[in-house]
Amino acid sequence: MKFSMRLAIITVIVFSMMLSWSCKKEKQPEEGIIKSLELSEKDVVDSYIYILARYLVIRQEHIDLAEEGIDYNVVKYNELGKAEFVNPNLDVAYMEAWFAVDENTPVILEIPKVESRYYTAQLCDEWAEIITNINERNYPNHPHGQYALCLKGSNPEIPEGILRIDIPSKKAKMLARVERMGDDEGALKLQRVFKIIKVGEPKIEKTVEIPMFTNKNLIRVEAFQKPMVEKVLASAPDAMTTANAHQRKVLAIAEYVEMNDANRAAIDTIIKEKAIPHLLLLSMGEVRGDSRGGWISTREWREFGDDFEFRCSSNYAGLWWNSSLEVVYYMGFKDQDGKPLHGDGTYVIHYKPEDLPMKHVDSYWSLTMLSLPDYRVVPNKNERYNLNNISELQYESDGSLKIYLASELPANAPESNWLPSPKGNNFVVNNRFYVPKKEVLSGEWYVPAIQKVK
Repeated sequence: MKFSMRLAIITVIVFSMMLSWSCKKEKQPEEGIIKSLELSEKDVVDSYIYILARYLVIRQEHIDLAEEGIDYNVVKYNELGKAEFVNPNLDVAYMEAWFAVDENTPVILEIPKVESRYYTAQLCDEWAEIITNINERNYPNHPHGQYALCLKGSNPEIPEGILRIDIPSKKAKMLARVERMGDDEGALKLQRVFKIIKVGEPKIEKTVEIPMFTNKNLIRVEAFQKPMVEKVLASAPDAMTTANAHQRKVLAIAEYVEMNDANRAAIDTIIKEKAIPHLLLLSMGEVRGDSRGGWISTREWREFGDDFEFRCSSNYAGLWWNSSLEVVYYMGFKDQDGKPLHGDGTYVIHYKPEDLPMKHVDSYWSLTMLSLPDYRVVPNKNERYNLNNISELQYESDGSLKIYLASELPANAPESNWLPSPKGNNFVVNNRFYVPKKEVLSGEWYVPAIQKVK
C-alpha cells in the first residue's frame, strides 16, 4: 500500500517535472533530473554500469551457444592461435564450456595431469565473478582428475574420489588454458583430454532474450526495459553484498522509464552522455586503479568483490577476467606523456635487465596488440599479434629488451621485436604476467613506461 501511494506521488511529480523539462529541449539533463525517484544522475550512471555487466555475459552466452556444434556441457576446443574473440590469450591451448546443472543433476569435469607447464580451469559465475581456478596451486591434494560441479545447496550422489565444487547458480562458464611453451603438439594432446562427463539431463533454463549489441554501439535505455530487465536480474544471483541495493535502484529506474517517453528520453541521454563515457574512462584506467607510464594494472583485484565498476569495465574490455593471483594484466592505453596510443605513432617499451618480464613471474608473460573499441587483435601481413617469453627476441648489449609498437617497422628496430599497430587508429597493448611474483602483486615492481619515439 505504501509503495502504491509513493508511486502515485512520484507520477504526479514526474509529470510536472517533464512539463517543465520539455520546454527546455536544448538543455542537457541536470543533476536531480529524476529527483522524484530520490535518485541522482550518479545513481543512473551506477545502475547502468551495474546491470550492463550482466547484459555483457548474456550477450556472450547467446554468441557462444549460436555456434554450430556448441551446447551446454560440451567442451569447445579452440584452435591454437585463434584470435577471433575479445582480448585473446594466444600463448595457450584454450578450452571453453558452458556448464548447466540443476538440483538433482551435477556434471563431471575431468582434468588431465599437467606437468611442467602452466594450466588452469577457471570457473566463472553468470556475472563473470570467479568461482575458482582448478590447478595445482589451489588444489594441491587434487590437482587433476574428476570434479563434480554441483548447484550450491543441492545434494546429488557423488561417487567416491570425485571432488565436489559448488556453483552459485544453474550455469557457469569454464575457460581452461594449457601453456603452449613452443610445444604445440604436447599442448594439443593435453587440451583434448579435458572432458565433460554427463550424469543426467539437467533442466536447462533458457537464456534471457536481449537485443544484441556491440561494444561500439552499446545497449542504452533498453537495458531498463520491463519485463526484460526483471528477467535479467532474476536469471542469476549476484555474489556482491551490495547487490540488493543496486537492484532496487535498477528496478526503480525501470519503473520510471516505463511511465512515458519523456522519462525514457531523459534516462537515455544520461546513459549516452555520462554513463557510457564513464565506462570508457573506467576501461582505460582513467578514474581508478594503479596507473603509471601509460598503463593500468589489475594487480589490486583478486576478485570483483563489491566493485561493480571494475566488474563492468572488465566484462566490457575483456570478458572472463581472471584473478591477479593467476595473472596480472597491464593494459597500455597511453604513452608516458598521457597521450592515447595511435597507429600513426611509434612507441618503445624498454625493459631494463632488472625489469625483464621473466624475472617477475613464476610462469610466463606475453604482450598482445589490440584494436579499440572492440579489443581484438590487429590484422597484419605478418600475422603477428603478440610477443612472449618463447619469442626469438633480440636483446640489447646490456641485456635489456626493447619492444616496438608501430604500423611500419621502425628504422634500426629488429623485426623480431616489432608488434604491428593499426595505421590510422587507436590501440591498446595487454602485457600479461602469469603467476606473478609478490613484487608485482604489491606494486613494488611495475612494467616500464610506454615511450613515444620523437
